[in-house]
Amino acid sequence: MHMTLATQHKWLAAVLRGHYGYYGRPHNYPALNGFYQQTRRIWFRCLRRRSQKSRRMGWLEFEILTARFALPVPRITRTWAQARR
Repeated sequence: MHMTLATQHKWLAAVLRGHYGYYGRPHNYPALNGFYQQTRRIWFRCLRRRSQKSRRMGWLEFEILTARFALPVPRITRTWAQARR
């Protein structure tokens, strides 16, 4: 919560890429998208709790922030042949 935005973004992006790489199987997109949405919500809440001034940050400001620090979107990383292993 107290790290810089660039450091937080780098860590979150790595977590999401690893999650998509491991769980990115066919028919698992709804679960990947749910994980992505929850990660965004938790990051939003942590940023709002950083100080009393930032409590005024709403979703619009968060969208502007995530335009600069874009998180990787969910994607299927394995084919059907790889999923059978």
